[in-house]
Amino acid sequence: MSRNVVLITYDSLRADHCGHWGYERPTSPNIDAIAEAGVVYETAIAPASRTNPSMAGTLTGEPMVVRDRVANPEHARTHLERHGTLAERFREEGYATGAFCPNAYASRFYGFDRGFDRFEDFMFDNSRYQDLFESHLGDSTVYTLLRNLRNFVFRQEAFKTWDSYIDEMVEWARAQDEPFFLWAFSLDTHFPYLTPRKYREWSNLFDQYYYNWRCNQLIDEFDVDVPDDEIQKIIDIYDDSIRFGDVLIAELRERLAEFDPVIVVHGDHGEAFDERGIYGHFFPSLYEENLHVPLVVDDGETSGSVEQPVSLVDLPEIVTRAAGVKEGSPADLGEPWVYATDYDGRNDRNLTVVRSRRFKYLLERANGTEKRELYDLAVDRGETENLVDSHEISDDLGGLTDRRTSHEDEILAIQSAAESLREGEES
Repeated sequence: MSRNVVLITYDSLRADHCGHWGYERPTSPNIDAIAEAGVVYETAIAPASRTNPSMAGTLTGEPMVVRDRVANPEHARTHLERHGTLAERFREEGYATGAFCPNAYASRFYGFDRGFDRFEDFMFDNSRYQDLFESHLGDSTVYTLLRNLRNFVFRQEAFKTWDSYIDEMVEWARAQDEPFFLWAFSLDTHFPYLTPRKYREWSNLFDQYYYNWRCNQLIDEFDVDVPDDEIQKIIDIYDDSIRFGDVLIAELRERLAEFDPVIVVHGDHGEAFDERGIYGHFFPSLYEENLHVPLVVDDGETSGSVEQPVSLVDLPEIVTRAAGVKEGSPADLGEPWVYATDYDGRNDRNLTVVRSRRFKYLLERANGTEKRELYDLAVDRGETENLVDSHEISDDLGGLTDRRTSHEDEILAIQSAAESLREGEES
């Protein structure tokens, strides 16, 4: 029998800041509880380090291949249309489908409403806001400031906390004929890290405002000399935001208990805190702090720990199995290695990673040069000792990385040829 499904996506949530993955602070008791009783994917890897390409791959089951600035909405729209979405799959199975997603880069503007009967992004039903957002995408400092000011005043996008729209999610679910698929996207763990007073454990009101302002100064900077105590304060407000965001799981579980939904929780990518001289995730980076995310499933029946790597592009397979739409157990997944890629359109940097359970191989190509790195994560979680010239596995993983890069080049060449043919037929 098909089950109701609640998919909860947290923006910028890195696995090593959740208790189950060894974090010393109790930031994520509800995620940890699912990891203990349900299915936990110990090595879940985002397909990219930013929301738009990561979620385009996650919801279609196919990585989004781009050699252009991902802010261009045509890339995601084309990818989602070409490969189909998880919501479309559920709708074909007779599900009611609803999404509540205040993230502009996973909004209807980018085509993420495909397959949803109701898609609420709280923004793009307003043509004036769409004009403002498009101007912001053109790298206009003035329009970016106006966008941020508007969002702060009206508590939209990154300023919109889950408690301001959970009633809408619950009301929608209760109004549907079963089964339903509900996608709840939380920006609470995304900068700026805004946590209501009663949920603050490691920061106060002054910290919230000052260190968010400080973090905003650092997001587009590199190798800035920041004192350790300031870095810790930024981490404090981030950890509080996780603690608050985690409560959403308990609230949805309690308020939708009558529907006995399968609950799937994951981060869309991670967040950097000066591990390599950068902050946040706006600068594409494929190190662990930006790629390794939590992923857990609670279907009330299946339990187990999946040790082998999984990519978030496996999410449609995981969710449909857990829902009973597709045969198989969500715990019977995992591969010897998975891939992640990202493209930095500002600096013409193409990044490719092969991640096994133990090793990680990174290839960066930029301006005709290339940089290769290999890390043994069993002994070097911080990715500080490059073994590319000394470890025997380097050639094997390097070959896999090269083949992935060549495969993506072929995809882009085919797409370009198909587009030229289409334009020729239309002219």
